[in-house]
Amino acid sequence: MSSSLKPLKSVAHNVCHQFASTLNYWAGDYGINHFARSVVAAGNDVTVDLLTGTSIPVLAGEGAAGVGQLAAALPSLLVKEGFDPNLLASATATYRVRGALPKPGGNVAYDCRVEFTTAGGRAYTVELSELNAP
Repeated sequence: MSSSLKPLKSVAHNVCHQFASTLNYWAGDYGINHFARSVVAAGNDVTVDLLTGTSIPVLAGEGAAGVGQLAAALPSLLVKEGFDPNLLASATATYRVRGALPKPGGNVAYDCRVEFTTAGGRAYTVELSELNAP
């Protein structure tokens, strides 16, 4: 039986927006701003392996915490959309920060590309450009 990749669209959007919510606030700033500072310090872009909870390049501090949050959130996001997490062979999210870093509580522009590959070799990619606007 072939599984539809349609639920992956919603999951990919949720991964890209994971830190952008105004509800994701800790240590005096929004999650996306903490993550963006770590990404810029590492060279402006990072690829997160959502299955292993690792990133290239490796992020420090709040960025490392963000990588862990993304990986931890993926299984529940998949299940919520009716997609069996065991069907994924790979899952990555690449973030690229555009423009200046925000002051605490400010906005950061970023691009996000999420790529999923199923155990059967089917691929699904979503690319989004976002301006975090709390």
